[in-house]
Amino acid sequence: MKTFILILCVFISSLVFSQSDTYRPKLRIYPHFGIGWAFPPSIDPQNSGLVLEKKILRNYVIGDIITSSGQTKSIYKMTNSIGLDFNYQIAKRWSVNLGLNRAMQVNILNDPDPIRLSNNTEYTIWIYAYKYSSIALGFRYNRFDKFFQLNSHVANIAQEAITNDNSSGSGVITNGNGLSSTTLALKNKTFIIAPEFGVTGVSSFDLPMELSVGAYIPTSFFLKQEATFFRNNSPAGTNLLKFNQGALWIKVKVPITLWTRSARKPKLEVVSKANLPKVIEYEGRKVSTGEKVVLRNIQFEQGKSALSTTAMAELDRIEDLMNQSSSMIIEIIGHTSDEGDRNSNIELSLIRAKACKEYLVKNGIKANRIQVRGMGPDQPISKIDKSLNRRVEMQIIRM
Repeated sequence: MKTFILILCVFISSLVFSQSDTYRPKLRIYPHFGIGWAFPPSIDPQNSGLVLEKKILRNYVIGDIITSSGQTKSIYKMTNSIGLDFNYQIAKRWSVNLGLNRAMQVNILNDPDPIRLSNNTEYTIWIYAYKYSSIALGFRYNRFDKFFQLNSHVANIAQEAITNDNSSGSGVITNGNGLSSTTLALKNKTFIIAPEFGVTGVSSFDLPMELSVGAYIPTSFFLKQEATFFRNNSPAGTNLLKFNQGALWIKVKVPITLWTRSARKPKLEVVSKANLPKVIEYEGRKVSTGEKVVLRNIQFEQGKSALSTTAMAELDRIEDLMNQSSSMIIEIIGHTSDEGDRNSNIELSLIRAKACKEYLVKNGIKANRIQVRGMGPDQPISKIDKSLNRRVEMQIIRM
């Protein structure tokens, strides 16, 4: 409880003291789900001729298993993680995280001397699966459509994910043959360092999503067990197993903006509406309502709609422009060159315009302030350099 209160205080302090005049602070939640590959346990054979073998890239169990009570049980288990991150922006590209996670680790070990009980039954693998919850605190750095995140997890006591029976031990022994596992030590708390790297805007279903890869790097073992082989009702060797919560992960996140605060602005002199300017300045040029501006830094490769780093920087400037006026509405118009089918080009130009809109919406601009249109090849601006026709324009609909 003390650890949770400390983490909560640090997170709330960042909300209270993070004030800036150059960005719009946001509070977001990130529901996420991931699948992973658990780090195998440390195995000490204890001078035994029988040594459990690691299956490093096997992270799932599908099918029937036999429990320690001798019952057959159908299961589907895999190394996975599910959780919810609270993210608060404290600078243009920096934010802090507070997360709640639930994870399951599946370790599969080969039996060095498989036991055949019948024509249809053979003990070949032993499954060690554990689940645990954790509280995470860390930071996140965003750069265009990429991000790096580093969290520190405090994990609670792990529990067995596959219930055998009410006995204190685990494992299976049938007709005097099998494996018996006894817990020697189980930590109440463990600490995990979790670096993560990912990309945003990977969805094309009008639902912004993020895809990331990362790791759980444990600082200690959370469980020690003694696994004893039995053959013909006699102990045949012992392995000392040390389990950790390390894993490699692939995660999918869905960012949801809960709250956005406008950046602080200096007090302005009050003027009548009649004296308000009807033009704005963008990139050193005055632009009036209804006028189109070619966003020259937003260029596309032929047949593609991916935003380049230069294009994202241009959209960041448009974001800053729209943040200066909460009533501004713009239209983003996509264009293509004339290679290929006209209808396909019209569809591509609309997809490119939507890609620009999705980037702005992801950064906090409300979707109803951005209209999109695809013109295809119908409004070229160059007959010589067709790459210039693959462009995006911005039109001010309302100041």
